[in-house]
Amino acid sequence: MPQRRREPSRKEPTERELRDLEQRVHRLINEQRQRAKLPPLVWREDVARAARDHSKNMAERNFFDHEDPRLGNVDKRLNRFRIPWRACGENIFMLHGYENPAQVAVQGWMESPGHRANILQKEFTQAGVGVFYRSRDRRYYLTQIFIRPPDGTKR
Repeated sequence: MPQRRREPSRKEPTERELRDLEQRVHRLINEQRQRAKLPPLVWREDVARAARDHSKNMAERNFFDHEDPRLGNVDKRLNRFRIPWRACGENIFMLHGYENPAQVAVQGWMESPGHRANILQKEFTQAGVGVFYRSRDRRYYLTQIFIRPPDGTKR
């Protein structure tokens, strides 16, 4: 279903609304995995914190990339948060002016071969989503990090 652009709201989203948006993205990703006959990704709050940190850094330091100029790529950032992993991947998205940012982001990822591959990667079993809202231009920054923990790891 096509998404309608709208004038971005002047009201800044609350922390609760941003966390709800993260959960909506996670649910939509799991719906895509279910359609592909894959198991759902388990939510990891520590991975979501790492994703939020990347979204915030992109917004505050004005870059949009998987590689943080100061903190490196996703594997280095996961290590910084002391998150054990055997495999990892990341999707990022930036937008403003849509009625349903979660749906727009997931649809955009599914239309991109590399991002779609992350979403449908059988090896990934856990994930976290982090959203940051930059009020000066009313942009949402979204990061989703996918991991497979080391064998034998309970988390």
